[in-house]
Amino acid sequence: MFRSVCKIAGIGLCLTVASCSEVVEPIQLTGLSSDATEQEEFDINLQPLTFEAAQKLNAMPFERLVSLPGETSSANVVPEKEITKNSFPSTSKNQNYQLGIGDEITLIQYIDNVVSIGTAGALIEQGSADFSASKSPSIITTRGRVGTDGSLLLIGVGRINGLGRSIEDLRDEVRNIMIRNGGAPNFQMELSGFNSQRAYLTTNANGSSVIPITDTQVTLRDLIVKSNLSLNERVLTIIEIQRNGETYSFKLADILDGNSPVVDIQDQDHVFVRSLAYKPGKVFLLGGVNPTIISIKPEERQSMADALFAPGGPLAVSTAQRSAVYLLRGRDPVHAYHLDARNPLSVALADAVELRPNDIVFVAEQPITTFNRTLANVFPLRVLLRDIQDNNVP
Repeated sequence: MFRSVCKIAGIGLCLTVASCSEVVEPIQLTGLSSDATEQEEFDINLQPLTFEAAQKLNAMPFERLVSLPGETSSANVVPEKEITKNSFPSTSKNQNYQLGIGDEITLIQYIDNVVSIGTAGALIEQGSADFSASKSPSIITTRGRVGTDGSLLLIGVGRINGLGRSIEDLRDEVRNIMIRNGGAPNFQMELSGFNSQRAYLTTNANGSSVIPITDTQVTLRDLIVKSNLSLNERVLTIIEIQRNGETYSFKLADILDGNSPVVDIQDQDHVFVRSLAYKPGKVFLLGGVNPTIISIKPEERQSMADALFAPGGPLAVSTAQRSAVYLLRGRDPVHAYHLDARNPLSVALADAVELRPNDIVFVAEQPITTFNRTLANVFPLRVLLRDIQDNNVP
């Protein structure tokens, strides 16, 4: 019986010594799996965290995720780059306004003889023209509208075709008619009503509105500014233009850039403005601390110091081993940047590193803490051995 007790005591002592020798060793990052069929193997590149390394880390893009609305499978979280492939419409040459049905022309004639009221009334009854005589007997003002047949009636000129023509073309024809009729081409002709061409604007916030097209060219940048649309770093704003069966898409920030192409608004353009919310990224805190997930926002760009010194964060835990702080980034290979947080100057170094989604901040646990935990697990075994030795086992 005594030999059995001694043998058991010897085994317990070996377990205790073996456990102690393991827990006081520093934490090591390893990527090898004991069973490659169950877990993936990782190649870990361990290097010190320096200011030069911080610059390289900050140069890495912040992959921003966007939440797509919807009730079907189209509602998903996707990387921003998948929906921001810029496709600008081709830049068109400035073209003169082409008259359409409903557009109005105002003609002012300077003549010596005034058309009588009776004659003007007869003309008004026969055609779709408005006539008004000013107080000056040498000025006649008439206004014609392009009808459904494409023609318009002007007093002193007659009926002419206006559909699809520019105001310059009409002026040339009216001048020739006046000369052919033996009169002096003293007149002024202007577009006074723009009713045939329009574009449409639809936004998340303001709904839809109609944008009249006039002889003054309006660019997409003008339309955005007039609609009080502004950049918001918290959301991704996408501009889409549907034109002639094609859809062109680009970010609001790109169209407001001074180097972006000039996009003119054309007849029947439909401009959509969509604001999509960014999904915050995740950073994982692991090691000798309570496992925690913290959110990072692309517009704020939190640093490694923000994670370390957060309330209840790694450095606020007494069991954290400040000499063994690591920032893990990447996958193949995994880059592990070591930081010794015992040095006060390392605080500035941690603040110089911006976090990226899926970063892992690993803080090792104090070896004595692990040792105490092991002793707590071994203690019941030691009590059992003592009871066996004292023959107190029931």
